[in-house]
Amino acid sequence: MTDPLLRLLRGLPQATLDPSRADRIRTRCHAALAHRPRRDSIWADAADIWAPLAAGAAGIYLTAVLRQALTAYGL
Repeated sequence: MTDPLLRLLRGLPQATLDPSRADRIRTRCHAALAHRPRRDSIWADAADIWAPLAAGAAGIYLTAVLRQALTAYGL
């Protein structure tokens, strides 16, 4: 940064937090989080299924790559 810019930035007032506004925002955020719909049943089960499927697909892919490499080297 240039010196004139730093002097301008130094002259800005410090930001202060208004405690009552922070409390209102915190209250609104907590209320919004409390009223969010939960995704317990279907999505939790789906997440448990995808990890083993992805690991299985990666294993099949690795096996195919190794087979192709061995075939290319004539082993």
